[in-house]
Amino acid sequence: MKSIGFVNNLKIRASYGFSGNNQIGNYSYVGLLSPSNYVANNSQIPGLIPSSLSNVDLGWEKSKQIDIGLDLGLFSDRISLTFDAYRDRKTDLLLNVQLPAASGFNSSTQNIGDIENKGIEIGLNTLNLTGKTFTWSTNFTLSANKNKVLKLATEGGRIANNSYQITEVGQPISSFYMLHAIGVFKNSAEIHGAALQNPKTQAGDLKFEDVNGDGEITSDDRKIVGNPWPDYTWGLSNSFSYKNLSLKILLVGSHGSKTFLEWSGVMNSAGVQNQLADIALQRWVSESSPGAGFQPRAIRSNYAMSFSTSSHFLFNSSFVRIKNVNLNYDLPNNLTSRMGLGKVSLYLDASNLYTFTDYPAYDPESSITGSNVAETGIDYLSYPLARTFTFGINVSF
Repeated sequence: MKSIGFVNNLKIRASYGFSGNNQIGNYSYVGLLSPSNYVANNSQIPGLIPSSLSNVDLGWEKSKQIDIGLDLGLFSDRISLTFDAYRDRKTDLLLNVQLPAASGFNSSTQNIGDIENKGIEIGLNTLNLTGKTFTWSTNFTLSANKNKVLKLATEGGRIANNSYQITEVGQPISSFYMLHAIGVFKNSAEIHGAALQNPKTQAGDLKFEDVNGDGEITSDDRKIVGNPWPDYTWGLSNSFSYKNLSLKILLVGSHGSKTFLEWSGVMNSAGVQNQLADIALQRWVSESSPGAGFQPRAIRSNYAMSFSTSSHFLFNSSFVRIKNVNLNYDLPNNLTSRMGLGKVSLYLDASNLYTFTDYPAYDPESSITGSNVAETGIDYLSYPLARTFTFGINVSF
């Protein structure tokens, strides 16, 4: 490397690992009992009933991961780059599988198949300016991941996570599976010859894709219309300093994910509930005022499926957020020494300053199920992130 003077660090890495995941809850393989009363001889008697199915074959989820990476330093590490490409294959995947109502149980924890995650991670650090009184450095990270279900130990290679999310071979886990809303019937002429969800359908009602081509809109026309996983996420941090003053700005972003707004009441234009104004004001009003072609007419009845589960309530939840801004000032040493102090810093910190997004609800990162990957990407008007401002003083003696 001596012949390439501007390259001061170059390292190629490779690793392989095998691990297990036993986060299935204690005694999940055991069929549990719960208290329940029953009647005998005209008396109520305490008893027990099965509350979960046993699964003696339940085992650990296994993960095999391979990683290839590159570390690069240029110009005395003024530019530092790390790059990783990985492939992680999980076998004997642990998921709660919904069961037929006839079984008497809602779900059962099972080892149901294999899933693959693969992607890249990039980290870039640069020292842009390194003067005596002014410095500027930048840190940028980017992560892109794709997941795909490879095998399912279920009939048809599909399981229902809930009423509108499925896990299917060849698709990302927890894909949204529902009717595909493709707009609004703007006038009566558009209705003639179109596939209808109800004979009463009229101008201003939602228009759906006739997936199976039978001329009717039914549950058989459901399709995969997206998934809750972003195509990529990133973070950008810039740090500036001038003498005793420093400023740090952090931006984060996520792009390509979909979120289902569970509470359709804020979008149904029924006239009896508060509405999301930006959407409601663009609804269909008449053939001469068809709105933006997204929000149907105001109607109390659901015969036109305006309130039903469909991609009408599925939104792109991409965003860019000003995550944090921190301004700091260190009092001069000659002043703090006269005060008998070691170091005094004044700072102002602002978090969640602003979010740039087209997502109509409070927070594009909302998920009412937390870290549950089987039902992620569902928002029930979760409370928004607080914008906070903090002023403080750090004193050392």
